[in-house]
Amino acid sequence: MFEYENLPRDKKEDYLELAILKYLQIVQEPVERAQVLAYLSEHDIFLPHEEFEPNSNETDLKIKPRFSFALTSLEHAGLIYHPQHGIMALTDLGNKVRTSDAHIVKELVRSGWRKYNANKDKK
Repeated sequence: MFEYENLPRDKKEDYLELAILKYLQIVQEPVERAQVLAYLSEHDIFLPHEEFEPNSNETDLKIKPRFSFALTSLEHAGLIYHPQHGIMALTDLGNKVRTSDAHIVKELVRSGWRKYNANKDKK
């Protein structure tokens, strides 16, 4: 049985990338981070409710670091963009990619990080 809490960090991010893409493909409009988190909290049966509780410092949700990294990965992959601060939307590519093809999404993310790192190294 699939258990999110037992996954290594990178696999949690992979899972969240797909979950975020699926939600954005359903709503087909720009959304706030809080809307995505609320949807995942209510509808994703594999994400434990504990992930949506405050962390030990009570400053944020436990899931936020992985969620934020997944968003950054999707942006580097060219699958989402931020039309405004705190708002995310699908790109044309993000709208076309099939979330059932997890390996394609993963390769787009890897490629996006390679390009990002190459550009960062040039500066």
